[in-house]
Amino acid sequence: MSLPRIRAVLAILAVLALPESAGAQGAPSCQLRVRVVQASGSGGQPRSNMLAVPGSEGQYAMHLGGGLVIGQCGDATMTGDSAVHLEHRAEARMIGSVRYRDTTRVLDADTVTYYGMTDRVIAVGDVRLERLRSGATLEGPRVDFMRTPLQGNRTIATGRPHMVLPTGGPGTEPFLVDADQAEFLGEDRAFARGNVEIHRSDLDATAESARFDADGVGVLYGRPIIRGEGFELTGDSVVARFADDELREVRSFGEAEATGEDFELQSDLVTAEFRGGEVERLWAFGEGRSIAVSGSFQLAGDSIEFSLTAGRIDSIASVGDASSVETVPHVPGEPLVEAAKDLDPGSNWLTGDTIRAFFSVAPADSLLAQPQADPTPERIMALGSARSFYASVRDTTRSEAPSRNYLLGNRIEVLFEDGEPAQVIARDAIGIYLEPSTEGEGG
Repeated sequence: MSLPRIRAVLAILAVLALPESAGAQGAPSCQLRVRVVQASGSGGQPRSNMLAVPGSEGQYAMHLGGGLVIGQCGDATMTGDSAVHLEHRAEARMIGSVRYRDTTRVLDADTVTYYGMTDRVIAVGDVRLERLRSGATLEGPRVDFMRTPLQGNRTIATGRPHMVLPTGGPGTEPFLVDADQAEFLGEDRAFARGNVEIHRSDLDATAESARFDADGVGVLYGRPIIRGEGFELTGDSVVARFADDELREVRSFGEAEATGEDFELQSDLVTAEFRGGEVERLWAFGEGRSIAVSGSFQLAGDSIEFSLTAGRIDSIASVGDASSVETVPHVPGEPLVEAAKDLDPGSNWLTGDTIRAFFSVAPADSLLAQPQADPTPERIMALGSARSFYASVRDTTRSEAPSRNYLLGNRIEVLFEDGEPAQVIARDAIGIYLEPSTEGEGG
């Protein structure tokens, strides 16, 4: 194409762009221009192809190709191998190796269609979108976004897209999120819906839907499950909070359950606090009873607090009509039910306004590479309106039958040896102590 013809093409493009602005009635204009490239062969002459197809009432559809096509749409720029420009509809479609860029994002796709009347963009085919401020990315087969004055930028992706969402801005470890549908709303919030899967080095999670905020807060809905090193939490909804690129808190609402290596906890609300990626503290409360089990040890009350080290129990406190019952080990996966003290007269139990239990964990056998044993109680203490019933064998040379000790007092403390009750200490108490009869003494 000769230089005069190139100038003529550009002149035609400029003329055709004028009615678009008027037809859009204030919407951003979409002006296309052709950057001529050097053709291979034909004496190295520049080559560009344009086809202007007239329509009714003087309207034109322009087909551009044979070079790098550049579209300018308001503050957005699009480039591609070719384009179709529907002048009367203020619509431009870029085809082949398309890149879209505005002040907030960069997008790559096989095809991008810009609708000037509504300021809407639809991208199809190997779409990748990056949010410039946060560094978040989205990949999928189709992305649709619109810029609105009330909601700001709204982006929706379908076809099981994949999102990478930094937890505190660029440079922080991100959430890796897969879902049936994803959405960006404004610059500070993202959503995932349908079979949501979330991954990070310190957790994995599944949910029906999720919301992610730029300040490091994630909210999961639809009976989500969140798992990390040595713990699992579930509930009707779960909130995870991050700070300084670390998981700091996970809060589960509604039929909440927390499970660790050696414990289970159930309540209306369960909160887990973290340090260095490990659970440091658990607490539970709500309108219903909170129940915790570890092996055959069960603790119940209006609220329960766990203290842990390296994921293992140090101590448990139960406040409000607290009870501790020795029961059969809980079957994982089965619902927790508060054990009744009077169903088994041989069960050891302790009640009070407040109960505190302290545990020890046997060290791992490094030579045999044996795992740590389950925590065993060292002592349990009840404060306020305390009652206890404990059966223990004090001297097997006299009798293998246990003695029975029933106490009422203001404070009762039970000491354990090898996980078995060895001594009961009471203050301001009254009680009954029964020793088994010795063999041959007539029972």
